[in-house]
Amino acid sequence: MQPIRALGTMSGTSLDGVDAAELVTDGEMIHGFGRSAFRAYTEAERATLRAALGRWPGEEGVAEAVEIVQDAHADLLVGFPDAEVIGFHGQTLAHDPENRRTHQAGDGAA
Repeated sequence: MQPIRALGTMSGTSLDGVDAAELVTDGEMIHGFGRSAFRAYTEAERATLRAALGRWPGEEGVAEAVEIVQDAHADLLVGFPDAEVIGFHGQTLAHDPENRRTHQAGDGAA
């Protein structure tokens, strides 16, 4: 397989912002590393995300949190025009392992 530029994103429970890192891989070996970048959440964005923690789709404040997560990722990803595939897991807002469910805010297709 021909190596491609793969980009991974991460926004963790610290709610500090979004990280992105690019590498060149054929799916088995890493052939090189590309750029990395960070986009901080603003205080207002952090407050909205914090207020949505523990909430599930359709609950108050979740739609606003989803919009922030997607917009922050999009802001950062525009700086990686050569990425051929992007990994986006969203932002964990709620987690219920006993019932085998989690809520990852964000739409990867967006």
